[in-house]
Amino acid sequence: MTSKTSGKPATATVSGLTALAYWGDELRFHREQAGLTQEGLGRAIHMSPSMIAMVETGRRAPRIEFIKSCDQVLGTNGALARLWKRIIKHSYLEWFRPFVDVESEATGILEYEPQAVPGLLQTEDYARAQLKTGHIRKSDEEIEKHVAARMSRQEILTRSDPPFVWVILDEAVLRRPVGGVEVMRDQLARLVRASQSPHIVLQVLPFAAGAHGGMSGPMVLFTLPDETKLVYAEAFGGGQIIGLPEEVAKCHVILDLLRACALPPDDSARLIADLIGE
Repeated sequence: MTSKTSGKPATATVSGLTALAYWGDELRFHREQAGLTQEGLGRAIHMSPSMIAMVETGRRAPRIEFIKSCDQVLGTNGALARLWKRIIKHSYLEWFRPFVDVESEATGILEYEPQAVPGLLQTEDYARAQLKTGHIRKSDEEIEKHVAARMSRQEILTRSDPPFVWVILDEAVLRRPVGGVEVMRDQLARLVRASQSPHIVLQVLPFAAGAHGGMSGPMVLFTLPDETKLVYAEAFGGGQIIGLPEEVAKCHVILDLLRACALPPDDSARLIADLIGE
């Protein structure tokens, strides 16, 4: 594989541990070609020079807004964004790639999550804190690579035809402090904002609901453009896509029952807002 931006070979660097540094090197190449210093680029895209330095050296993953701004200012005609998409595909664990492919195509997503905020609604700091806990032996670069991959998935929420997303969160997700007080406060605020989107419905399943059908674990029901429905079920160390109609129907019933037991959307948003105050 060869980069279409500078013509340099991508080879193993794209799928290896230096993926972020590789993209950062491309950014530096185009910045210098444009005659800009890190300070100059920072002023143009309203970003600190220190942040640009961290991105160029692979110590921090770029956000999609950052990438698009660089493409615009540097006149690269979307080349940096296209290269980023090719690189980031290699950052997903192999068993998780089918999930990402289905998620990107779905017109509807119905999800129950008992442990953590779903990736589509996570803040960057929340994702980083969660990934550091789950990957104790991973290097900072590996963690940043996974954070970047998770944030890239959220692009489907801002495209011209976003999927309709319905999320049921167990109350435990809201009360488990991931990353500390500030990180959790920002994450709860992100959920409140998400609940105001016309394409997102957010419900909280309160502790008071007692025992329920979702206690076996998280699940996601996808609706594809042709109305095909698939279920993703996750377990320790992996997950699977389920397409058998009878199994999909069972999961659909469980998810419908969870929606019925959960707080209404407005009450759910108020609960989350109250937790921010606490």
